[in-house]
Amino acid sequence: MRLHAGICGSFPRPPKLRKAFDDLSEGKIGEGELKRILAESIRDVVKLQERAGMSIVTSGLLSWHDLFRPFTMSLEGLEAGRLIRFFDNNFYYRCPTITGKIRWRGPITLEEIQEVRGAAHGLVKAVIPGPFTFLELSENRFYTSEDELLDDLIKALRAEVEVLKSSSDLIQVDEPSLVDPELGRSERLRGVDIVNEFLTRLDVPSDRVIVATYFNLDPERYAMILDLRAGLHVDLKSTPTEADQALKEHGFEGPILSLGIIDSRNIYPMDPREVVYHVKTYLDYISPDILVFSTSSWLDYIPYNEAVRRLDALGRILAEAEVRFI
Repeated sequence: MRLHAGICGSFPRPPKLRKAFDDLSEGKIGEGELKRILAESIRDVVKLQERAGMSIVTSGLLSWHDLFRPFTMSLEGLEAGRLIRFFDNNFYYRCPTITGKIRWRGPITLEEIQEVRGAAHGLVKAVIPGPFTFLELSENRFYTSEDELLDDLIKALRAEVEVLKSSSDLIQVDEPSLVDPELGRSERLRGVDIVNEFLTRLDVPSDRVIVATYFNLDPERYAMILDLRAGLHVDLKSTPTEADQALKEHGFEGPILSLGIIDSRNIYPMDPREVVYHVKTYLDYISPDILVFSTSSWLDYIPYNEAVRRLDALGRILAEAEVRFI
């Protein structure tokens, strides 16, 4: 079993980038200057991750306003709609509003991934929204057939993966709706079928794809997502007792298991040794080829300086595990 560490997806924007976005909105700088500062900030966040000991890095998704926005603004047939609360967080997203036939018009996140690839020494992970969560959290004003909608959406997302796969080592498909307690069992089972259909259309090996769920995990939901034909990311902090039970009841056998063992939604201190000791109790139940120590979800929910501390803690956890798991 190989050990890695890396954040689930996003990282808070560095102060200089936040100021650049503000300056752009006030007309103090142009798009070109923002693009320069963004590229510089991505390189800085990659270095920050690697200095902390991350062996898997992301762009920090620094230009993303929410999980869907880059795709909502780039895919044909979509518009950014009203603000809606993102699950049970004080975080809002612009609802993707479907107003026409969905088509991929060209690379959406490739440029930022190429920026990461140029700065990184380790593995590079790209992130995309998954088709089921996209469907559940969007508003359809065009399609009369959901099957046609899904087919077009899957084609568009697949096209993005096709251009990302040569510049990234891992593709993360974010699917928090798969474990949404507001959905019934039949809806979540349908979600697993939708995601598996998407995965079968990808020309990417299953050991390079991680389906990321977060916020809600219990034994029943976990048992369902074990049918996904890819690696998994699971949040062990939002519902810790139920998540612990899920892993010990159902285990894991597969290419990649990413454990969200650092809470991305609070700033309470933790002892890396205690975290490693706790994860070690799972080793009788799980046997992935690759085990990744990660944050429970995106890090946008906490301030920048606290996110840096979370990175450092994650690096210490990996170092401790490399000693204790031998």
